[in-house]
Amino acid sequence: MSAEPKQEVMEMQLRREGGIAVLTINNVARRNAWSEPVKEDCLRHLRSLLGDKTCRAIVLTGAGGVFCSGGDVKSMKSKGEEKRDYMWRRLSRSGGSSEIVPMLLAGPKPVVTAVEGPAFGVGFGYAVSCDYTVAASNARFAAAQIRRGLCPDGLMYYTVTARCGPGRARELLLSGREINAQEAEKYGFVHEITEPGKALDAAMVAAERFAAVPPLAFALTKAAMTHSYHTLEACFRAEQDYQPVVGLSKDHKESVAAFLEKRKPVYTGE
Repeated sequence: MSAEPKQEVMEMQLRREGGIAVLTINNVARRNAWSEPVKEDCLRHLRSLLGDKTCRAIVLTGAGGVFCSGGDVKSMKSKGEEKRDYMWRRLSRSGGSSEIVPMLLAGPKPVVTAVEGPAFGVGFGYAVSCDYTVAASNARFAAAQIRRGLCPDGLMYYTVTARCGPGRARELLLSGREINAQEAEKYGFVHEITEPGKALDAAMVAAERFAAVPPLAFALTKAAMTHSYHTLEACFRAEQDYQPVVGLSKDHKESVAAFLEKRKPVYTGE
Protein backbone atom coordinates (compact mmCIF):
# COMPACT_ATOMS: atom_id res chain seq x y z
CA MET A 1 0.00 0.00 0.00
CA SER A 2 1.43 3.37 -0.99
CA ALA A 3 1.73 6.08 1.61
CA GLU A 4 -0.65 8.99 1.38
CA PRO A 5 0.97 12.16 -0.01
CA LYS A 6 1.96 14.77 2.53
CA GLN A 7 -0.35 17.72 2.74
CA GLU A 8 1.14 21.20 2.93
CA VAL A 9 0.49 23.06 6.14
CA MET A 10 -0.98 26.35 4.97
CA GLU A 11 -2.13 28.35 7.92
CA MET A 12 -1.26 30.99 10.48
CA GLN A 13 -0.71 29.59 13.94
CA LEU A 14 -1.63 31.37 17.18
CA ARG A 15 -0.09 30.89 20.59
CA ARG A 16 -0.34 32.97 23.74
CA GLU A 17 2.37 33.91 26.21
CA GLY A 18 0.51 35.73 28.95
CA GLY A 19 -0.93 38.88 27.44
CA ILE A 20 1.07 38.56 24.23
CA ALA A 21 -0.35 36.77 21.19
CA VAL A 22 2.18 35.36 18.72
CA LEU A 23 0.90 34.89 15.15
CA THR A 24 3.21 32.71 13.05
CA ILE A 25 2.90 32.30 9.28
CA ASN A 26 3.42 28.56 8.88
CA ASN A 27 3.58 27.65 5.21
CA VAL A 28 7.24 26.63 5.31
CA ALA A 29 7.10 24.31 2.28
CA ARG A 30 6.37 27.38 0.14
CA ARG A 31 8.52 29.83 2.10
CA ASN A 32 5.51 31.19 3.97
CA ALA A 33 3.77 32.44 0.83
CA TRP A 34 0.71 34.55 1.61
CA SER A 35 -1.92 32.03 0.53
CA GLU A 36 -5.71 32.21 0.89
CA PRO A 37 -5.69 29.91 3.97
CA VAL A 38 -3.00 32.05 5.63
CA LYS A 39 -4.98 35.22 4.91
CA GLU A 40 -8.23 33.73 6.21
CA ASP A 41 -6.54 32.54 9.42
CA CYS A 42 -4.90 35.94 9.88
CA LEU A 43 -8.22 37.76 9.53
CA ARG A 44 -9.93 35.38 11.93
CA HIS A 45 -7.23 35.70 14.57
CA LEU A 46 -6.92 39.48 14.28
CA ARG A 47 -10.67 40.04 14.54
CA SER A 48 -10.69 38.00 17.73
CA LEU A 49 -7.52 39.45 19.27
CA LEU A 50 -8.32 43.11 18.65
CA GLY A 51 -11.47 42.75 20.75
CA ASP A 52 -9.86 40.61 23.46
CA LYS A 53 -9.04 42.59 26.62
CA THR A 54 -6.64 39.89 27.80
CA CYS A 55 -4.48 40.42 24.71
CA ARG A 56 -2.12 43.31 25.36
CA ALA A 57 0.17 42.98 22.32
CA ILE A 58 0.55 41.00 19.08
CA VAL A 59 3.75 39.65 17.56
CA LEU A 60 3.73 38.68 13.88
CA THR A 61 6.47 36.36 12.61
CA GLY A 62 7.17 33.48 10.22
CA ALA A 63 8.19 29.86 10.78
CA GLY A 64 11.30 28.16 9.44
CA GLY A 65 13.57 31.21 9.31
CA VAL A 66 11.40 32.97 6.71
CA PHE A 67 9.01 35.84 7.37
CA CYS A 68 6.98 35.82 4.14
CA SER A 69 8.16 35.32 0.56
CA GLY A 70 5.20 37.25 -0.86
CA GLY A 71 1.97 36.30 -2.58
CA ASP A 72 1.14 32.73 -3.49
CA VAL A 73 2.48 32.54 -7.05
CA LYS A 74 0.66 29.26 -7.74
CA SER A 75 -2.64 31.08 -7.25
CA MET A 76 -1.53 33.68 -9.80
CA LYS A 77 -1.23 30.97 -12.47
CA SER A 78 -4.98 30.33 -12.65
CA LYS A 79 -6.86 31.30 -15.79
CA GLY A 80 -10.27 32.46 -17.00
CA GLU A 81 -13.02 32.98 -14.45
CA GLU A 82 -10.83 31.67 -11.65
CA LYS A 83 -8.17 34.23 -12.51
CA ARG A 84 -10.69 37.07 -12.62
CA ASP A 85 -12.13 35.97 -9.27
CA TYR A 86 -8.62 35.88 -7.80
CA MET A 87 -7.83 39.42 -8.97
CA TRP A 88 -11.21 40.66 -7.77
CA ARG A 89 -10.48 39.31 -4.29
CA ARG A 90 -7.13 41.13 -4.34
CA LEU A 91 -8.84 44.40 -5.29
CA SER A 92 -11.75 43.99 -2.88
CA ARG A 93 -11.96 46.43 0.02
CA SER A 94 -12.85 43.65 2.43
CA GLY A 95 -11.32 40.31 3.30
CA GLY A 96 -7.80 40.99 1.96
CA SER A 97 -4.79 43.16 2.69
CA SER A 98 -6.98 46.27 2.61
CA GLU A 99 -8.69 44.91 5.74
CA ILE A 100 -5.68 43.35 7.48
CA VAL A 101 -3.29 46.30 7.13
CA PRO A 102 -5.64 48.84 8.78
CA MET A 103 -6.02 46.38 11.67
CA LEU A 104 -2.25 46.39 12.09
CA LEU A 105 -1.79 50.12 11.45
CA ALA A 106 -4.63 51.58 13.48
CA GLY A 107 -6.02 48.73 15.56
CA PRO A 108 -5.99 49.19 19.35
CA LYS A 109 -3.25 46.64 20.08
CA PRO A 110 0.52 47.07 19.84
CA VAL A 111 1.88 45.05 16.90
CA VAL A 112 5.53 43.98 16.65
CA THR A 113 6.98 42.10 13.67
CA ALA A 114 9.91 39.68 13.93
CA VAL A 115 11.54 39.23 10.51
CA GLU A 116 13.97 36.45 9.64
CA GLY A 117 15.00 35.88 6.03
CA PRO A 118 12.91 37.31 3.19
CA ALA A 119 10.01 39.72 3.58
CA PHE A 120 9.02 40.15 -0.05
CA GLY A 121 5.97 41.60 -1.75
CA VAL A 122 3.00 41.67 0.58
CA GLY A 123 5.33 40.26 3.26
CA PHE A 124 7.27 43.53 3.12
CA GLY A 125 3.99 45.41 3.45
CA TYR A 126 2.97 43.50 6.58
CA ALA A 127 6.44 43.82 8.08
CA VAL A 128 6.17 47.61 8.05
CA SER A 129 2.44 47.87 8.96
CA CYS A 130 3.23 47.72 12.63
CA ASP A 131 4.49 49.70 15.60
CA TYR A 132 7.94 48.11 15.89
CA THR A 133 9.95 45.97 13.48
CA VAL A 134 12.74 43.64 14.60
CA ALA A 135 14.88 42.10 11.86
CA ALA A 136 17.61 39.49 11.99
CA SER A 137 20.80 40.49 10.20
CA ASN A 138 19.93 38.00 7.44
CA ALA A 139 16.55 39.65 6.73
CA ARG A 140 15.84 40.96 3.23
CA PHE A 141 13.05 43.23 2.06
CA ALA A 142 11.63 43.96 -1.39
CA ALA A 143 8.45 45.36 -2.87
CA ALA A 144 8.64 42.52 -5.36
CA GLN A 145 5.15 42.77 -6.87
CA ILE A 146 6.32 44.92 -9.77
CA ARG A 147 8.74 42.16 -10.81
CA ARG A 148 5.69 39.91 -11.28
CA GLY A 149 3.95 42.51 -13.44
CA LEU A 150 1.74 43.64 -10.54
CA CYS A 151 1.34 46.87 -8.62
CA PRO A 152 2.34 46.91 -4.94
CA ASP A 153 -0.51 45.88 -2.64
CA GLY A 154 -0.90 45.60 1.11
CA LEU A 155 -1.41 49.39 1.16
CA MET A 156 2.33 49.79 0.57
CA TYR A 157 1.90 53.17 -1.11
CA TYR A 158 0.95 54.37 2.37
CA THR A 159 3.11 52.24 4.67
CA VAL A 160 6.37 52.37 2.74
CA THR A 161 6.05 56.11 2.07
CA ALA A 162 5.22 56.77 5.74
CA ARG A 163 8.36 54.93 6.83
CA CYS A 164 10.97 56.25 4.41
CA GLY A 165 9.48 59.27 2.64
CA PRO A 166 8.20 59.68 -0.94
CA GLY A 167 11.60 59.85 -2.67
CA ARG A 168 12.95 56.55 -1.38
CA ALA A 169 9.50 54.91 -1.56
CA ARG A 170 9.26 55.79 -5.24
CA GLU A 171 12.61 54.13 -5.95
CA LEU A 172 11.82 50.96 -3.98
CA LEU A 173 8.24 50.49 -5.18
CA LEU A 174 9.05 51.15 -8.82
CA SER A 175 12.18 48.97 -8.98
CA GLY A 176 11.33 46.09 -6.64
CA ARG A 177 14.94 46.29 -5.48
CA GLU A 178 15.96 44.03 -2.61
CA ILE A 179 17.51 45.64 0.47
CA ASN A 180 19.19 44.04 3.47
CA ALA A 181 18.50 44.59 7.17
CA GLN A 182 21.10 47.32 7.50
CA GLU A 183 19.64 49.33 4.61
CA ALA A 184 16.15 48.74 5.97
CA GLU A 185 17.21 50.18 9.33
CA LYS A 186 18.80 53.18 7.60
CA TYR A 187 15.61 53.86 5.63
CA GLY A 188 13.35 53.57 8.69
CA PHE A 189 11.75 50.17 8.06
CA VAL A 190 13.55 48.40 10.91
CA HIS A 191 13.87 49.55 14.51
CA GLU A 192 16.21 46.84 15.80
CA ILE A 193 18.62 44.30 14.27
CA THR A 194 19.50 41.01 15.94
CA GLU A 195 21.56 37.93 15.20
CA PRO A 196 19.83 35.31 13.02
CA GLY A 197 17.42 33.26 15.09
CA LYS A 198 17.01 35.98 17.72
CA ALA A 199 14.42 38.27 16.11
CA LEU A 200 11.43 36.69 17.85
CA ASP A 201 13.10 36.92 21.28
CA ALA A 202 13.77 40.62 20.76
CA ALA A 203 10.25 41.15 19.44
CA MET A 204 8.80 39.58 22.59
CA VAL A 205 10.82 42.00 24.73
CA ALA A 206 9.52 44.92 22.67
CA ALA A 207 5.96 43.58 22.92
CA GLU A 208 6.24 43.40 26.71
CA ARG A 209 7.37 47.02 26.71
CA PHE A 210 4.36 48.12 24.66
CA ALA A 211 2.02 45.91 26.69
CA ALA A 212 2.95 47.87 29.83
CA VAL A 213 1.49 51.09 28.36
CA PRO A 214 -2.09 52.00 29.39
CA PRO A 215 -4.24 50.27 26.70
CA LEU A 216 -6.79 53.05 26.08
CA ALA A 217 -4.16 55.78 25.76
CA PHE A 218 -2.14 53.53 23.45
CA ALA A 219 -5.11 52.71 21.23
CA LEU A 220 -6.18 56.34 20.79
CA THR A 221 -2.62 57.60 20.25
CA LYS A 222 -2.02 54.92 17.63
CA ALA A 223 -5.25 55.77 15.82
CA ALA A 224 -4.38 59.47 15.88
CA MET A 225 -0.88 58.86 14.52
CA THR A 226 -2.22 56.72 11.69
CA HIS A 227 -5.06 58.98 10.61
CA SER A 228 -4.01 62.48 11.64
CA TYR A 229 -0.33 63.08 10.95
CA HIS A 230 -0.85 64.56 7.47
CA THR A 231 -2.08 68.00 8.55
CA LEU A 232 -1.80 70.26 11.58
CA GLU A 233 -5.59 70.65 11.69
CA ALA A 234 -6.11 66.87 11.82
CA CYS A 235 -3.57 66.53 14.65
CA PHE A 236 -5.28 69.29 16.63
CA ARG A 237 -8.67 67.64 16.13
CA ALA A 238 -7.30 64.31 17.35
CA GLU A 239 -6.05 65.98 20.52
CA GLN A 240 -9.44 67.60 21.06
CA ASP A 241 -11.26 64.32 20.52
CA TYR A 242 -9.02 61.93 22.45
CA GLN A 243 -7.45 63.81 25.35
CA PRO A 244 -10.72 64.35 27.26
CA VAL A 245 -11.48 60.62 26.92
CA VAL A 246 -8.19 59.43 28.39
CA GLY A 247 -8.19 62.25 30.96
CA LEU A 248 -11.36 60.78 32.47
CA SER A 249 -10.23 57.16 32.19
CA LYS A 250 -9.60 54.77 35.09
CA ASP A 251 -6.12 54.11 33.69
CA HIS A 252 -5.17 57.79 34.04
CA LYS A 253 -6.41 57.86 37.64
CA GLU A 254 -4.54 54.62 38.34
CA SER A 255 -1.35 56.06 36.88
CA VAL A 256 -1.53 59.14 39.11
CA ALA A 257 -2.35 57.06 42.18
CA ALA A 258 0.49 54.62 41.51
CA PHE A 259 2.94 57.50 41.06
CA LEU A 260 1.93 59.10 44.36
CA GLU A 261 1.93 55.75 46.17
CA LYS A 262 5.28 54.75 44.64
CA ARG A 263 4.00 51.45 43.26
CA LYS A 264 3.64 49.78 39.87
CA PRO A 265 0.34 50.71 38.13
CA VAL A 266 -2.21 48.09 37.07
CA TYR A 267 -3.97 49.11 33.86
CA THR A 268 -7.27 47.68 32.66
CA GLY A 269 -7.91 49.66 29.47
CA GLU A 270 -10.84 51.49 31.04
